Amino acid sequence: MGSLKERAAASGAVCLTASGFADDTAIPFNIVEQLVRSSTATGALDVVARWRTAGERYAEAEHDLLRSLVREISDVLHRIAGGRQLILAVDDAEHADYPSLMCLLHIARHASGTRTLVVMTSGQTHHLCTRIHSFHHLYRIDIGTLPESGVQRLLERHGDADLADRIHSSCHAISGGNPRLVRALLRDHLKADRSGAGGDVTVGAEFQESYRWSLLCHQGLLQVAQALAVLGPYGSPWRVASLLEYGAERASRAIDLLNSAGLLGDGRFRHPAARSVALETLTAEDRARLSAKAAELLYAEGADPIAVAELLVTADKTPDQKGVAVLWQAAQKNLDEGCTEEAIASLRLADRADLGRREHMDILMALVGALWSSNPAAAEPELDRLLAAIRAESPADIPEQYQCFLLFMVLWFGRYADAEATFKWSSGNDDTDTASSMAALRVTRQWVTFLKPMLIHDFPGQDVPDGEVDALWAANLEHGLQLSVDELGMEIGHLQDPRQMADFSPDAMHLLSPSNHFWFAYAYACRIVWALAARGESEAADRLCGALFTAADKLNMKTPCAVAQSMRAYIRCRHGDFTTAIDLAGTALRSIPPRGWGVAIGLPLSVLVAAHTAMGRLEEAQRYLHYWVPKEMFDSVVGLEYLRARGQYCLATNRPYAALNDFMVSGMLIDQWPVDFGDLAPWRVDAAEAYLRVHEPAEAKRLALEELKLSPDRPLSTRGRALRTLAMAEDPDKRRLLLYQSAKCLREQGDRYELARTLAELSQDYLSTGETQQARITWHEAQRLMDECGMSAQHESRRELVVDGVESVGNPQLLKDVGESERTERTERTERTEQTEDTDPGTPAEGAEHPVLSEAEWRVATLAASGMTNRQIAKSLYITVSTVEQHLTRIYRKLSVGNRQELSRRLWLLIGATGASSG
Repeated sequence: MGSLKERAAASGAVCLTASGFADDTAIPFNIVEQLVRSSTATGALDVVARWRTAGERYAEAEHDLLRSLVREISDVLHRIAGGRQLILAVDDAEHADYPSLMCLLHIARHASGTRTLVVMTSGQTHHLCTRIHSFHHLYRIDIGTLPESGVQRLLERHGDADLADRIHSSCHAISGGNPRLVRALLRDHLKADRSGAGGDVTVGAEFQESYRWSLLCHQGLLQVAQALAVLGPYGSPWRVASLLEYGAERASRAIDLLNSAGLLGDGRFRHPAARSVALETLTAEDRARLSAKAAELLYAEGADPIAVAELLVTADKTPDQKGVAVLWQAAQKNLDEGCTEEAIASLRLADRADLGRREHMDILMALVGALWSSNPAAAEPELDRLLAAIRAESPADIPEQYQCFLLFMVLWFGRYADAEATFKWSSGNDDTDTASSMAALRVTRQWVTFLKPMLIHDFPGQDVPDGEVDALWAANLEHGLQLSVDELGMEIGHLQDPRQMADFSPDAMHLLSPSNHFWFAYAYACRIVWALAARGESEAADRLCGALFTAADKLNMKTPCAVAQSMRAYIRCRHGDFTTAIDLAGTALRSIPPRGWGVAIGLPLSVLVAAHTAMGRLEEAQRYLHYWVPKEMFDSVVGLEYLRARGQYCLATNRPYAALNDFMVSGMLIDQWPVDFGDLAPWRVDAAEAYLRVHEPAEAKRLALEELKLSPDRPLSTRGRALRTLAMAEDPDKRRLLLYQSAKCLREQGDRYELARTLAELSQDYLSTGETQQARITWHEAQRLMDECGMSAQHESRRELVVDGVESVGNPQLLKDVGESERTERTERTERTEQTEDTDPGTPAEGAEHPVLSEAEWRVATLAASGMTNRQIAKSLYITVSTVEQHLTRIYRKLSVGNRQELSRRLWLLIGATGASSG
């Protein structure tokens, strides 16, 4: 109508406009009054009150009165035109009041020869057709929505052709071809992305406002749209009719009109933003009322509990027993599908109902668990209520799984007084012979072992059998975590024998849903990850962490995901992959609020401190040390790692006595605990390194030897560190062989960081005996490993190696010159050696007291004696494996040895005799 009015003004015609509204159909002459008011002839308004008064007295039997009024109104409207062409434009004429409609029809019937045009729009043409089908000069135009090609042309008219070509398809799908919505979408898209790079149109405020205006103009259609929005995917004409207490035909007709206007597509909202707009037009009271009615309707039909629960939560009314049952089912299903927030909302509403003690406890336990998995900080306030509810019962009446869960929760938050009380309370249950009881005890022991080891003293049962902490069991768990519950059965972390299912109480069967079942597998898997990491089986531990993260991520459990990431970061940090460790631990720390971590916050913090310290980023490490940690953390295994990381930071900042204190406290804690964590936290080696820094080599030697004598099953990385520390505490003449052994252990373990430190010390030892070439080779390998670990050039381990007055690092030009000199010297030596070999390949050079090895052969021989494989030697020296094999063949022939052990002993004899690796 806007363009019509503009054209009328341009042609000199008088255009009077009005709009019909569903709520105004009972007001006599409402449309006529709007027509008069739209003109400039305000004097004509004086007669409106008289028309309305007469209209209120009008009855269908008084046709003469109505005809008289209609003729008078027609005369008034023509006088307003003043002899010019008169255009009467009425929007939504189906909502026109009856007297006004009669007046419009009278004017239209006598329009011929009067220069009068009557234009009416209607979405329900059948209402008018019966009255105007016999009119002369009638033009009926059906105006529908634009096809996709029409949308593209409209976009080209208001934008550019390239943009229209890209977004017209998505624009048509969202707008349904409604021109107003198309233009609104274009404005949104241009505001959000002026480059227009994407193929999807942007839905923003302009679209929402246009959609809202389109609904508000049609009150009857608005109510239908609101009902459809409340029903969501369950919207249908007869359900809308039930909600609004309409006839089904009326609801169906309204939905058809919304479809034809592009506001709906097949009775569904074309975009989530459209549904949101329809919901926003409802008041809070109306939405709650409609939601409650919709919940009753869907419940009676046996609809999905999740859909019913969503409506109950929106209605926000205290549920009855039926509602509690639906909310409980929906919460369990949502948890199993990873919809944690929706589950929490259902459980909170169910918790408000008048419940029995056992039902209330079930809901509270599920609520605390869901909150913990999403945001532990929000779970703690509910924990006291759960404690009170459980303690009010007899231990024999509480499923063992609940006791396990409760103990874990209080330990996580460091509430050790509650943990001890809960432990004593749960110990009152003597029925521990059933399969479920034994499984619960084993799961509980895993949590207790790491969160409060001192509680293990009087804990019933035995620790996890050795067979359950090996790589094979880890592989089974890794596989099991990727299976469905049906495939997994009861094998992982709950009942080891599926046949024991008969011993499981029927009322606890709901605990076997994926979300609850995950807890038990998770407990065992965490325990095994730590055990494997402590024993040096890092690859298996890393894979298991990956499976843990994937399983938790499928259920959208943020906290288990964060723990799995932290454990994986810990494993990567132990092997010198500091960049990855920092990324994983940082992501984990940011996943949940610091207060929600409880005592476990030391896990990501220890990794971040240790990794940044190892890389030389001391300011970053200090930043993480400023995080607040609960004092209860130091009674857990996590506290050991934190103390160790803090001690390493103190060493790096030249505070060896502070570091020694942290390491010795770790040892004191381990000695008090009934579980051996020596593999996990090798405090003796840490303390020995600190003693070296305070110039007490005898004490360092004692601790290193103690570590080496404790067990042959110590991880190779720990043995490698102990051997290096012992080497630095020993006399110089015994140092090299210990460093060789240290390098061998660390190389086999794959610990790049500690291997780099050992090689740096070995290069210094070579230099002290004048073996400058071997010192350079070893030093450069150490520097390469340090680069791979991301260690900064300022790190203390990267101190300069000075060879013949030239710094091997820190002066690139001198290093280049020295390298060129070395290559020239090496070429000359190789040529001389090859000439000697050609003369007599089985004997040393003439006049030499010992077999002569070329410089290249010395390098290969030394690395082979240190334990490196041919492939590792080739990679280190940047030569082929075939070349290494050829060198070793010559070396074995020249030195008359048959294997690497003999080669190692022979080299020691040669080094002792010559004092150098080459002439």
